[in-house]
Amino acid sequence: MDRRDVLRMLALAGGGVAISTTARARAVAGEPGRVFVSRIMLQGSRVVMAVTIGDAGPYLFAIDTGGFLSLIDNALAKSLKLNATGMTGAAGVGGRTVMPVYLARNIVFGGGVRQNAVAFAGMENFGFGSEVKGMLAAGILTTMDSDLDIEAGEWRTYPDGHPPRIGYYRIDSAISDMASGRGPGAGSRHLYGSATVGGKALRFLLDTGAPGGLSLDRPTAQSLGLWNDTQPYAPVRPRGIGGQAGIARIVRAAGFTFGDSPFDRPLVMLRGESDTRPRVNGIIGLQVLRQFNLSTDVRARALWVKRHTTADASEERYGLSGLWIDRDGERMTVAAVGTGSPAAGAGVRTGDRIVGEPFPAVIRKISGAPGTSVTLSVERGGVISDRAFVLKPFL
Repeated sequence: MDRRDVLRMLALAGGGVAISTTARARAVAGEPGRVFVSRIMLQGSRVVMAVTIGDAGPYLFAIDTGGFLSLIDNALAKSLKLNATGMTGAAGVGGRTVMPVYLARNIVFGGGVRQNAVAFAGMENFGFGSEVKGMLAAGILTTMDSDLDIEAGEWRTYPDGHPPRIGYYRIDSAISDMASGRGPGAGSRHLYGSATVGGKALRFLLDTGAPGGLSLDRPTAQSLGLWNDTQPYAPVRPRGIGGQAGIARIVRAAGFTFGDSPFDRPLVMLRGESDTRPRVNGIIGLQVLRQFNLSTDVRARALWVKRHTTADASEERYGLSGLWIDRDGERMTVAAVGTGSPAAGAGVRTGDRIVGEPFPAVIRKISGAPGTSVTLSVERGGVISDRAFVLKPFL
């Protein structure tokens, strides 16, 4: 299905239903009543929704429950001549940044819910997929009782309160008790969840905008014995709204449980020393969350989760070479070599320079399928030698 078909399907759910502030107050009171439905779709590593802004669009926006403020491609905001209301600071993977805030009017989400005004932070070099033009923050679920039902392809809102849930698991203290920030940069209340890793109860930010599965901060990983000199790992350098973060490690843990669902030997990303979040031990991303329906009870600050009848975990991915290579112009330097990896077995070391071919060719080589033979020319101490290995799963 191409982009135009996706947009057409997601945008034609209905004519757009306005949710007033009065209806929002009744939602807090928990009275039974109306349900508004907007269309969503799981597309690759994103949950997307068609959004119209005034008479323009539709545009694909991804649902990002880890975000405190919705984002828009700055180029799109300028082309639509959205009203700039100020600047806001934001922190995420890669550190802090400052972005302009725009006010958009008459927004329709997925052909269903209409909102009179929405604040978006404009992001330069928007890098969340060539077709995605914005990210919708956690308020999608934390403003009023809502369901994110990926299985049915629906985002449902209940302005008068949610009916009783059947077959769901309740997670308490899941919605932060106050919004993030003040003024034009004020954002959504965050969404959290508890889970156990290695038998230890931990607290996580629930982030549908993070394509991966489970990640832990470094202190938590060390306390669980996952970050050490002998644990096999694949290196990766996460990137987010603040740019690039430090080298992280992908390892395989014994198991973890989210809600009432156990996961055996999951891949876990261990974040670098400076890549941490306050009040949580890590992040649960879309690779896990796509397997669940999420339902919020805003008044009780609770989240209810229910695993799909047919849970789609998506394919596990990590670098089969065990290499992470940084590029500075034409210079390529090995930033990390994973313990137990094919590259480590071939004698490649951190700090080695890769020479003799362009960066894209090197990346194609080390990103091949299992069984692919790779030979790299490595310079160390002024001496060039070839290092050969075969790509294979090693975690």
